Amino acid sequence: MSKITLYENPDFTGKDKDFVDNVPDLNVQNFGNTARSIRVIGQHWVAYAGENFTGAFKVLGPGDHGYLGELDQKILSLRLVKEDLKNPEIVLYEHVNYNGQSRSIRETTNDLTTAGFANLVSSHKVKEGVWILFQHANLCGERRITFEGNEWPNYCAFNWNDKLSSVKPLLKSDFEL
Repeated sequence: MSKITLYENPDFTGKDKDFVDNVPDLNVQNFGNTARSIRVIGQHWVAYAGENFTGAFKVLGPGDHGYLGELDQKILSLRLVKEDLKNPEIVLYEHVNYNGQSRSIRETTNDLTTAGFANLVSSHKVKEGVWILFQHANLCGERRITFEGNEWPNYCAFNWNDKLSSVKPLLKSDFEL
């Protein structure tokens, strides 16, 4: 069983609230913009600064998270990672609507130039796992997260057309991203 416990104070003190499944709006639970420390049991969770799994995010692996950084008192939604993280695969496409050249990626790629694909991606399909997409090489810059089964046909919709430069699958061993 996976569970996440949010605490209103640092050091896992004060009012707390447990969750065992996705929470699209923590305000409904009277815990929006409250968490200052978090404890995770079982699977990874993704904490978002926006409602309905939007905005800045932090991936939290099993264990104690006493420092939430930019998401301190800003978490508005939570998503349980239910995907199998063993055999990640994402297919990147050169053009919108999955057209043009494609590359199947199965591991962290710090610079898509090595795959002959830097700053050329306009759409993707996640075959397996959970992936973090980065706007710059070496896993830097603005980022997005995408889950198994997600198909993003047009990066223009969020101003990322031809800007993706590195990717990383979420691994079971990851503590925080």
